[in-house]
Amino acid sequence: MTSGNHDIGCTIIGDLHVGGMARLYLAVDEHGTRVVFRELLPRNIFRFTLHRGFVNGTRIRERITPHPNIVDSFRHGRRGMVPYEVIEHVPGLSLRRLMQQKDPCIKTHGLEILRQAATALAHMHGKGYIHLDIKPENFLVIKQEEDILIKLTDFDLSRDATPRRTRRPSGTVAYMAPEQIRRTPVGPQADIFAFGIMAYQLLTGKMPFVGKHEKQLRWRQCSEKFIPKHPADINPDLTPRIDEMILRCLEKRPEKRYPDMKSLREELSHL
Repeated sequence: MTSGNHDIGCTIIGDLHVGGMARLYLAVDEHGTRVVFRELLPRNIFRFTLHRGFVNGTRIRERITPHPNIVDSFRHGRRGMVPYEVIEHVPGLSLRRLMQQKDPCIKTHGLEILRQAATALAHMHGKGYIHLDIKPENFLVIKQEEDILIKLTDFDLSRDATPRRTRRPSGTVAYMAPEQIRRTPVGPQADIFAFGIMAYQLLTGKMPFVGKHEKQLRWRQCSEKFIPKHPADINPDLTPRIDEMILRCLEKRPEKRYPDMKSLREELSHL
């Protein structure tokens, strides 16, 4: 698809990705810089929860950027009834894809990936918002010679950080905190729990909670009777402090996890 849609602040030059929520296009802005044009799928216009989530996410992205570890917002608006946003183009792959490919950077830069991911979340929480869908798919990785740069994206489920109950669990089941599953008040600690699952997966290649079916998975994520295997038992290269850090993130009770992402980021800076 090629379009000269200068009213949206860029010119669309090709397709990138279609998901359940939105379609992404590669575009260039008025300076010739590559950007991403992202718009709600037409079938979701009258699915009000999705529509509201998309619009809310564009506004939150705008409020928390620019930041070096977050995919930047350049513009958002509507084409007719369809909301859109123009965002930073990241020339890299998702953390999920790199993990699937067993890319060497996962082993070489595992802790640095977590440090930058925690930095992004600490900034977001500091601005008064929570993400609620932390998982490897939502972190993009840019390889820079001997270093890497991590960027957080996808704010469609994000909201203000005030702890409160929700009508239905939102997010990706395998990364949900117990309070999301139980529908008790959900706040920033839910992102810390999901971060712990991602850290466990990144550094061990395994998930801390698995089940033969979703009901068993949810029970293991919620019950204090089920304790995941220590990460260091799977990956002997992990130090006791890293092991302890991950397991603290995975505490079933929110008050037993890190008090905030800033504290977790500080802990990671010393590992």
